[in-house]
Amino acid sequence: MNHFIQKTFQLKDPNITIDMDRVEEQHYKGRLSLFYFGTLTYVPKACECCGIVNDAYQVVKNGTRHSRLTLASITGLPAYLNLAKQRFKCKTCGQSFTAKTSFVDPHCFISKRVTQMIMDRATRVMSEVDIAKDTHVSPNTVRRVIHQAAATLRIRPTSSLPEHLCFDEFKSVKSVKAAMSFIYCDAINHQVVDVVEDRKAGSLKNYFIRYDLAVRRQVKSVTIDMYEPYIQVIHRWFPNADIIMDPFHLIQALNRELSQYRVQFMNTIRTKDRRLYNKLKRYWKLIQKNPNDLKATTYHRFPLFDWLTNTQGIVDYLLAQDTQLKATYQIVHQLGDAYRTNNWPRFESTLIQAKQLQLPAGLRRVLRSFKKYQTYIHNTFSYPGLTNGPIEGINN
Repeated sequence: MNHFIQKTFQLKDPNITIDMDRVEEQHYKGRLSLFYFGTLTYVPKACECCGIVNDAYQVVKNGTRHSRLTLASITGLPAYLNLAKQRFKCKTCGQSFTAKTSFVDPHCFISKRVTQMIMDRATRVMSEVDIAKDTHVSPNTVRRVIHQAAATLRIRPTSSLPEHLCFDEFKSVKSVKAAMSFIYCDAINHQVVDVVEDRKAGSLKNYFIRYDLAVRRQVKSVTIDMYEPYIQVIHRWFPNADIIMDPFHLIQALNRELSQYRVQFMNTIRTKDRRLYNKLKRYWKLIQKNPNDLKATTYHRFPLFDWLTNTQGIVDYLLAQDTQLKATYQIVHQLGDAYRTNNWPRFESTLIQAKQLQLPAGLRRVLRSFKKYQTYIHNTFSYPGLTNGPIEGINN
C-alpha cells in the first residue's frame, strides 16, 4: 500500500515513509483538504556544514522538524503531506542540519510535481490567478515558479567570477555521456556558479575559455580534491589563483589508511589470537578517535579487559601489539592534529619523520601524494577557512 501511495504522489525518494494508517480530512484555508503524514530519515554520508565524512558516526540524529508540503490535488480536494524531517548534529563541528529530499526543492514547501503542473499550465492561455486556483497555491507562488523557469533559459553571463572558488564532481545523470560531471561554487557564500556535464580537462578548457583573461585573473584561490586535471586547468586558465587542497579529503585519506591497516593486522591474528582480534574489532572507533578526546584519568571496567582501564589505556594496549600499527596511528593523528591546530611546520616535519618509519604501503602511497602536492597543502594552512565542505554538502 505504501508503494501505491508513492506512485500516486510520484514520490521517488525512498527515504520518505508514508504512514498508511493516518489520513485526515481537515478544513484548511476554507476548503476541505486531505492530510497525509510521513517521515524523512536516512544516514547522511557527510556533514553538510563542515563536509566531514560520516564514516565513524560523527553525525547523529537530533530530533525532527515538521513541514507541510503541498501535493497535487486528489479527487478534486487539496492534498498536503505533513512530513517529519530528521534533524542531524555533527559531533565534529557542532552544527545541525535537516534531512534533504528530492521531493521538494531546498527551502520550498511545494512538491516538484505541483511545480511541474504550474509550468505546464503556464504554457496555456491561463491567468496566474486561475493557475493558482487549479494547483492550490498563491498567485505569488505561480509568478515565482514562472520567473525561475524563465531564468534557467537565459545565457549565463561570463563577465565575472567569484574571487574564491570550489571545484568538485558528481555522478552524471543518464542523459550525459560522461561518467562524472563538474560543479563549482563560490567558496565564500556557497552559491553554485554553474554545472558542466564533463569534468575532463578538455571540457573544462572549452568552458572556462569563454571568460576573458582579466576575469580569470581576478580569481584568488580554488579549492579542490587531489584530481590532477583540475590542477592543470587552474594553472592554465587561472594564472593568479592559489590551489588549495581540501583538508577533509586529506584527513579522510589518512583515516582510511589507518582503518585499512588495522583490518589487515586483524586478519593476520584472526586464528592465532582471538581475544586480541575481538578487542581490535570492538574498540576500533577508539583507534580512529582524536587522541585528545581519549580519557586517561578515570578507570572503569570494559568488556574483554580483565582489569580496570580507560579509553587511553585501551588504545595504548592495542597499539603495543604491533609496531607498524603504532607507527601508523602516530603519523596519522600527528598530521591530523597539525591540521586542526593550523600548524604547518609540524605537518611538514611529520612528513619528513614518516620517511624513517616502517609504514604500510597504503599510507606510504598517501604520504607520497602529500609530498607531491605539498605546495597546495601549504595553501590549505594559509586559507584555513576555505574548504570543499559546502559543495560536498550540496552534492550529497
